[in-house]
Amino acid sequence: MAVAPTPTCRIGALPLDILFAIWCWLDGKTITRCCSVCRLWRETIATSTELQYSVELWADGLIPGDSDRLSPVEKMERLNERRRRWRDLDWTSRTVFPINQQPRAYELVGGVFAQQNTWPQSDFSAIHLPTTQTGGRVTVAENIGVESLDFAMDPSRDLVIFLHKYPDEIGNLDCRSLSSLRPHPQASVPRLAFDLRDDEFRRIFVQIAGDVVGLLFRTTGSLRLVLFNWCTGTALVDLAGPQFPHSVSDFSLISPQAYILAAVNDSQYYRGRPKGIGEIHIYSFEETQRNYPNHVATLQLPHPDPGRFLDRIIAHSGPFCAYPLPGPFSKSNDNRIMVISLAYDRSEYYSIYVHHRYLKKYLTNDGPPLTIPWDEWGPQNSRMLPGRHLFWLRYVHGECVVCPVDPAHPRRVELLDFGVTPTRPGFDDSPPMVTEANTISQVESVFKQDVITALPYRRCCRDLNDDHILYLVDQDRIIGVTEMVNKLIVYTF
Repeated sequence: MAVAPTPTCRIGALPLDILFAIWCWLDGKTITRCCSVCRLWRETIATSTELQYSVELWADGLIPGDSDRLSPVEKMERLNERRRRWRDLDWTSRTVFPINQQPRAYELVGGVFAQQNTWPQSDFSAIHLPTTQTGGRVTVAENIGVESLDFAMDPSRDLVIFLHKYPDEIGNLDCRSLSSLRPHPQASVPRLAFDLRDDEFRRIFVQIAGDVVGLLFRTTGSLRLVLFNWCTGTALVDLAGPQFPHSVSDFSLISPQAYILAAVNDSQYYRGRPKGIGEIHIYSFEETQRNYPNHVATLQLPHPDPGRFLDRIIAHSGPFCAYPLPGPFSKSNDNRIMVISLAYDRSEYYSIYVHHRYLKKYLTNDGPPLTIPWDEWGPQNSRMLPGRHLFWLRYVHGECVVCPVDPAHPRRVELLDFGVTPTRPGFDDSPPMVTEANTISQVESVFKQDVITALPYRRCCRDLNDDHILYLVDQDRIIGVTEMVNKLIVYTF
């Protein structure tokens, strides 16, 4: 009996113009892999500015934006200019905006800095920050109709969600258009209500990731986590009290299907306060229907020395925007860094930096939750550095972190970039990548053993003429807050 010939892939026999059309639909990572197929493919891709632009976007963790009017050469020039300016901290403009000194809440997402106040009336202001192409503008709504306790927003969806109580035993999440403050047209139920079971709202964390809005808060009785699909109005998750790990101190949505809880292990106590190691608990959930979250993994943090204790953990990363931001390119939600800030007794602070992609790799676990000791994940997949007390959030965007003000250099801005790639064409390795491991000695720190970590990063610094109390960062800007907390100084790249 004759054996049928094995089918072979004939894509290599296609004309180059058809292959090129196919390559243009691929992401940069896949295009790079295509270069290893054969010499002809490699040379063709290497000589195409359009394909090289896709590769360079991928290398920087970016996705295409609204740049259809630009030629491939112009796009590449814009990208290289962006690289150079962020590498040298060489901004194109400096703009000052007045702000309220004591807002009830604030937010910085997608080029919009917003504040909400409740006295003497419930007003809402939004500063649409300047770009290299346009100036900034300010909008103010003098009365939004509710006394909001907190809010979150996604300008890429024209979305702002206000949290308020009315009546006292009911919590509400109002889904509105950021531009008009009217009910959001994509929200089938513009007001999402949930039973408070208490009359207290404390330590509130509201976040948005795609179609999901999450709220972690503490009442007189216990901790509570509520997740909704704000588009459909579906209540997805509602957890309280014993359903949480002990001593949860923070919550972060890392995607529309996953979140983490930062907690202090309750294995020991010291004068009635939790001691032991910190833990990062990773959960997955369904974003379309009510469900019980799946606890997939717990990452343990370094052990403190006996007699010392971990007081609080803050887990913070840049905002999740559903769609690309205005401009030729936008940071991919898949390329983000998580900053885990640790506050120990005696005012000792440290920060751990870990990529979202490392946290998300555990989401494929469909068995019992994994417990990963620090020594098995931390040294190679994170970087721990001495930290400082943090006043405001939004000091992270994508894979960049703007550091708190250093008292030794009060006019210096310092940026840590964890989106490191091999040296790109036309650029030298300046400032150099930090690849060697650093050690936080047990002798000089709170830890039981030396803590060694090696996640690569770059450090960029520049001295300024202005005094700032803190810094914020987004895709196109570093923002300094003046010492009186009454002005933003916006440095646009």
